[in-house]
Amino acid sequence: MNPCVPGIFGFCCNHRDFVVRFAVFVLKTGISNLRSLKIAGNTVILKPMTRAQEIRYHIIFWILFIAMDKIAAFMFRESRYELDWRLMQAVFFTTVQVLVFYLNYLFLAPHTIPQKKYKSLALGIVILILVFAGLRYLLEEVILFEITGNHNYFGNSRRFTFYVYDNSFFATRILILSFAFYLVKRMLKTNQQLAQLEIEKKQAELQSLKSQLSPHFLFNTLNSLYSDLYDTSPKAGADILKLSEMLRYVTYENEHDEVLLKDEIQFLQNYIDLFQRRFDHEANIVVYFPKEIGSEKIPSLMLIHFVENAFKHGILNEPKKPVIISITSEKEQLHIHTSNYFRTQVSYDEQGIGYKNIRKRLELIYHENFKLEISQENDHFQTELKIPFL
Repeated sequence: MNPCVPGIFGFCCNHRDFVVRFAVFVLKTGISNLRSLKIAGNTVILKPMTRAQEIRYHIIFWILFIAMDKIAAFMFRESRYELDWRLMQAVFFTTVQVLVFYLNYLFLAPHTIPQKKYKSLALGIVILILVFAGLRYLLEEVILFEITGNHNYFGNSRRFTFYVYDNSFFATRILILSFAFYLVKRMLKTNQQLAQLEIEKKQAELQSLKSQLSPHFLFNTLNSLYSDLYDTSPKAGADILKLSEMLRYVTYENEHDEVLLKDEIQFLQNYIDLFQRRFDHEANIVVYFPKEIGSEKIPSLMLIHFVENAFKHGILNEPKKPVIISITSEKEQLHIHTSNYFRTQVSYDEQGIGYKNIRKRLELIYHENFKLEISQENDHFQTELKIPFL
C-alpha cells in the first residue's frame, strides 16, 4: 500500500485519492470560470458555453488532469519498467480514459438523463465499465506485451473478475467527471433558456397590460348578455357562455404553468363549437376526445395552437378532406394528432414561428422527453405530439 503523503492542496492521500480530489478541484475551478453573470431585472442568467469555449475548457482539463495523474504516479509509485514502456502505457491508458469519457459525455448521458431513462443509464454505466476494462486489457496486456514483452498486471491479477474489479475504480472516476461536465453544461443551457423565457414572459405581460380592458368588465358584460338571451335566444346565450368561459380560462389559467387535462379539453371543445357556429355547423371537422379523464395535468394552453393551425389552413368544405383532431391518453402520456388538407396555391410554412415557439417551450419543460413530428405530403399536413403528464 502506498504511504499517505500530504498533497499540494493540503490533504493527505494515496495515489488514487490524490487524482480524484485534484480532478474535483479542476472541475470546480472550471465551473467558476464558466459562469458569466448577466443581470436582467431580478433574473440572473448563466450564459451557456460556446463550442469554442467548451473545447478550450476540455483541453485545459485534460492537460491538467493528465499532468497531475502522472505527477501523482511519479510521487507515489515506483515503476519496474523502462521509460519507453511507461510512455506507451501512459498513452494507452489515457486513450481509454478519453474514449470512455466522451462515450458517456456525447452519447450515454444526453440520451438517458433528459428523458429520465435511469434503467438505461445504469445499464450503460455497467457497459462502459466493462468497455473500459476490455479496452485497457487489449491495449496493455495484449498489444503492449507484444511490443515490449512486459505486462502491466501480474499473472493472477489478470483474471477477469479481479481485472474488472480493479479497473472499475478508474472507470467510475472518469465517468463521474464526465457526468459532472455534462450536468454543468446542461445546467448552464437550461438556466439561460429559463431566464430568457422569463424575460419574454415579463415583456408579454407588460405589453398585455398596456392594451387590455379590465377582465371583470368583460365577464360582467358577457354575463349580462347571457342573462338577457337565455330565454329569448338560448343558442346565442349558450355561445356567449362558452365565450365567457374561454376568456376566463385564457385570463386566469394562463397564469399557471400546469392545468388539468379535462379543463384544457373543455377549452378546446368550446373553441371548436364557436368555430363551427361561424360556419353554421357545416365545417367538415372530426373530433376525437377521451371520454374518461382523471386528474392528469399538462402545460397550460399547449394544445390550442395545433387546433387553431388546422382550422386556419385546413379545407373545411370538402367531405373527403376533413380536419381531424384526435386526443388520446395512454401509458401516462398525452397524444394529440391533427390532420388537414390545404389548397396548394396557398403558402404553407410547416416550420413557421408558431411551431418553433411550441418546440422551444417543449424543450424547456420536457428537455428531450417528448415527441413532436410535423409532416407535409402534397396538400396533406399532419402534426403529432406526445408528452408525459406532469
